[in-house]
Amino acid sequence: MLLWPCFCGLAISHGSLFDYILFFIGAVALRSAGCVINDLVDKDIDAKVERTKSRPLAANLLTKTQAYIFLSFLLSIGACIWMFLNPAAKCISVVAAILMIIYPFMKRFTFWPQLFLGFTFNIGLLIAIAHFSALTFSWQLLCLFASLVLWTIFYDTIYAFADISDDLKANVKSTAIVMRNAPKTWLTCINLLLHIALFIFFGIIGIIPVGIGFLFLQILLKQWSPNDSQNSIRIFGLCHFWGLIEWLWLEAIRIISP
Repeated sequence: MLLWPCFCGLAISHGSLFDYILFFIGAVALRSAGCVINDLVDKDIDAKVERTKSRPLAANLLTKTQAYIFLSFLLSIGACIWMFLNPAAKCISVVAAILMIIYPFMKRFTFWPQLFLGFTFNIGLLIAIAHFSALTFSWQLLCLFASLVLWTIFYDTIYAFADISDDLKANVKSTAIVMRNAPKTWLTCINLLLHIALFIFFGIIGIIPVGIGFLFLQILLKQWSPNDSQNSIRIFGLCHFWGLIEWLWLEAIRIISP
């Protein structure tokens, strides 16, 4: 889910195979680093949540010192990748790192941490584009970025429903709590908005991926049981295929119109 926005940016910018490998390694290392930071920040909360109480830090299977050592290793990989970026992409990457550090704290202050996560997870699109050319915030690019942010809100809200009962007890905030009385109505509206934004980006040439993407997320929504934790995790995992669909369409456009 961190990778597909990067790949979309590379497709738009006509990145090389080396660029794809570079961003793949960077996405894996920094997504892992984000998980470590999240688990360090949420150690005490995770211990109170049924699904997360067995995580290494929450269960005291690892010490914080060991976690920091592993985090340093992951960040060193990220630093090596960072050295290959051009100055503009490096600057945006620093912003991405700051967002990654701040995100775990957002659930303590706002019921919309998923919105903040949307900016954090999808900034790779901007990094990939800035790596090749001056980043110009056109309406098309803003619409693509908005669609990715809305996609993140969509899938992470479903993910948050897996822990909603424990989150309410622990006073942890999320969009799942905001939407708990009519989650499928909320998410259908978000799905519609994200595909309107995506259609503005693609134009008429995007009618196929926009239609497929909308139907795909609606089918997942139909299969989703908000009160079933395991089902929420399964549907969340399947949401990543939406990003794959959009990236492949961008690659198809790249091949047709090199």
